[in-house]
Amino acid sequence: MSTPPNLANTTHHAACNVVVIGAGAIGAAATYALARRGERVLLLEQEQVGHPFGSSHGGSRIFRYTHPTSAEASLMPAMAALWRELEAESNEQLLDMCGGLFIARPGDPFLADATAVLDGLAIPYERLDAAAMAIRYPQFRLHDDEFALFQPRSGILAASRSVAAMVRCAQRAGAILRTGCRVQSITPHTAGVTLTTNDHGVAQTISAERVVIAAGPWARRLLEPLLTTRLPLKVTHQQVAYYRAGDIERWSSRRAPIYIFSNEPHVYGFPIFERPGYVKVALELLDTEVDPNAPRSVRQPEIDALSATVAARLTGIDPTPVSVDLCLYTETPDRAFIIDRHPEHPNIVFAAGMSGRGFKFAIGLGQLLAHLASTPAGAYDHPFWRPQFALQNHALGAPAPTFAPRDI
Repeated sequence: MSTPPNLANTTHHAACNVVVIGAGAIGAAATYALARRGERVLLLEQEQVGHPFGSSHGGSRIFRYTHPTSAEASLMPAMAALWRELEAESNEQLLDMCGGLFIARPGDPFLADATAVLDGLAIPYERLDAAAMAIRYPQFRLHDDEFALFQPRSGILAASRSVAAMVRCAQRAGAILRTGCRVQSITPHTAGVTLTTNDHGVAQTISAERVVIAAGPWARRLLEPLLTTRLPLKVTHQQVAYYRAGDIERWSSRRAPIYIFSNEPHVYGFPIFERPGYVKVALELLDTEVDPNAPRSVRQPEIDALSATVAARLTGIDPTPVSVDLCLYTETPDRAFIIDRHPEHPNIVFAAGMSGRGFKFAIGLGQLLAHLASTPAGAYDHPFWRPQFALQNHALGAPAPTFAPRDI
């Protein structure tokens, strides 16, 4: 990911209205939405689509309606419909609605808020005590004082395949994809935006009317030279492990839901979905801030702790991991997304801080970004806009609420 020396001084002016930077989930969704609007879109990706160095790769992400605020929970019916629309267009099954469990103790603050939201929106759920769970979902070991909230409108999104499908459908609608192209700088001016890039070792200049920045862990590098305030973004090392299931049918997505333990350790996982015979389980890591360009390796103490939880809490799973995958989170202090126009240059639109829980929203937030990039400054009338996305809410050092548990 480093810049090769002796770049050739070649200038290229792209025949495009909009440049999208980053082909992860959010950038792919924005490109897909813009192309369907008839915009001439150029999508730039510094690696390849589906690369394993960021936040959008892998076989699965959680899709759920259980959120502590109605602002987000109210978006979920539309998100489900849009993912289904992409499935129809791409002729791929991307969303497996296997249901979802939140496991907690009475009085858990997250589930107290989430339950009130589900009630207010008339979204169905069930509350199962430990005895009921032992009968219905014997895959999980609950303590006597724990319960589970089961939400049937939850499931699994096929992550890398969803990103690839959005890019592929965007290309069919006329978008141009350029991989191996790292954006070095973004310069706004009266006629539009100029980008300097390193395209496979060649220095190029790209001109466009507008730009959408969806660079994930690399967002701060591109945005901070353009803004007067430092964004409160933290990039953290995350890892997920795969374990062999002894009873394959019991752990199939026909019999087992996705699950999140609200208690510490805050573990979440999936039934068999990506790899035949294996489940994916993860422990969210909090204090693992990293440079997204630096080499990383598996943090074995955290894997050992995860495996101990697998042994204690999951039945019929061999607690010795067969493999571990790495990824990155990019988050704000309160885990709220940043989605907005540049305050002085509204032809620059950006999204940041989406990791950990943003994938399920990606296809809709791509439509929101396309709307912001295609409408006048000051227009925030899209149905997916939420005031908490605004840049002004994210001044570094502002007090932030603490969610318990972490909102995956």
